[in-house]
Amino acid sequence: MTPEEKTELLPLVLNPEILQQAVAYKINTRITARGEVVFPCVPGMLDHYLKWIEQLFITLSRPLPEDRKNELSKLLASKLEQGYNTSTASMLLLQYESVQPPQTGLACKLIVTTSTVGEQYNTWLETREPPLFGEHPDAKLMAVAAKLGSPPNLRILDVGAGTGRNTLPLARLGYPVDAIELTPAFAEQLRTAAAAENLPVTVTQGDVLDPLVRMKPARYQLAVAAEVLSHFRDSDQVRLFLAKMCDFLCPGGLLLFSTFLTAGDYQPDALVRQVAQLSWSTLFTPQELAAAMEGLPLVQISDELVFEYERHHLPDGAWPPTSWFPSWATGRDVFPMANGRPPMELRWILCRRS
Repeated sequence: MTPEEKTELLPLVLNPEILQQAVAYKINTRITARGEVVFPCVPGMLDHYLKWIEQLFITLSRPLPEDRKNELSKLLASKLEQGYNTSTASMLLLQYESVQPPQTGLACKLIVTTSTVGEQYNTWLETREPPLFGEHPDAKLMAVAAKLGSPPNLRILDVGAGTGRNTLPLARLGYPVDAIELTPAFAEQLRTAAAAENLPVTVTQGDVLDPLVRMKPARYQLAVAAEVLSHFRDSDQVRLFLAKMCDFLCPGGLLLFSTFLTAGDYQPDALVRQVAQLSWSTLFTPQELAAAMEGLPLVQISDELVFEYERHHLPDGAWPPTSWFPSWATGRDVFPMANGRPPMELRWILCRRS
C-alpha cells in the first residue's frame, strides 16, 4: 500500500492547533543555521564551554543528543589543551551548520588557530594609535639609572624594548643602550628612531629566552625588563631569564624587572593561571619567584608596587601611561572587579648581581 493509499484510510484532521504544529514542523525543516563561535583556549573552562555549546544547540532547536555529549567533551578537551600548549593566544573555532533534511541536527567542526606574541603585537600597529606603551619612560627605571653615575660610562640592556619607550630617553641622556625586542616591526621602528637622532642604540630582534640570543657577558651595569615577565609561561622561564641576566650583568650590576605577584596568602589555581597568561598577566607567588632566584648570584634590593610608584613619580600629565595600564597593572584584566582589590599586584623588583 502506497503512502497516498494509507492517507485515504486516516481520519481527516481539521483541528487548527494540530494543523498549526504540522505547518511549523514543515517550516522548521527549511530553517537553516550556520555560524562560528570563538573560544579562548583555556582548558580549565571545558565544562563552561560545553554548557555554552549545549545551550546554543538548544537555542537553535537542535539539541545535542546525549550519546554525542561525551564525544564532544573529549574532543573539546583535546583541542583546548593543544591550543593552550602551543600559545596563550590560541583560539578554538566552533563552526556549525544545519544538516540537510530529512536529517536533523547540526554538523560541527572544531579548529584551533594560533598566533605568537609578536604576531599579536603586530596587530597593535594596525589597530592602535601610537605611542603604544606611553610617551614617558618608566619613572622607576630613570631613578635607578640616575643613581649609577655618568651616562657615557654605563651600558644598559633593555629587554622587551618595544618601540623604545625606555631605550630612547636613556640614549638621549647619553647612556649606550642595547635593546632586545621580540616583535620585528617594533625592532625596526626602534632602529629607525635611534638612527634618526644618531643615538647610541643597538637593537637585537629576537626572544630573550632563545638560546641563540646572546649578549656579551659581564657587559652591563643595568638591565631592565619592563612588562616582559607577564608574557612568560612558567617559573622555569623566569629562572632562565634571571640566569641569562646574571651572565650579561657585570659584578655589582643592577637588574630591574616588573612581574605580577600574588598578594596575601592567595594561591592561584590552574584556571586562574591560564586566564592570567591569556591576559598577558602571568602571575607567580613570592615563593615561586624566590625559588627561581635560588642559587643565582642575585641579591634583592627592593620590591615596590608599580602602580603606586609610577603614579607618584611620573611627570605631571603623564599618568596613566596608557588607557589600559591601570586596569592591567592592578590585576583587573584577570579579575575584572570594581568593588574589591584583586589578589595580584604588578611589582618592581630590583636586584644586584653579586
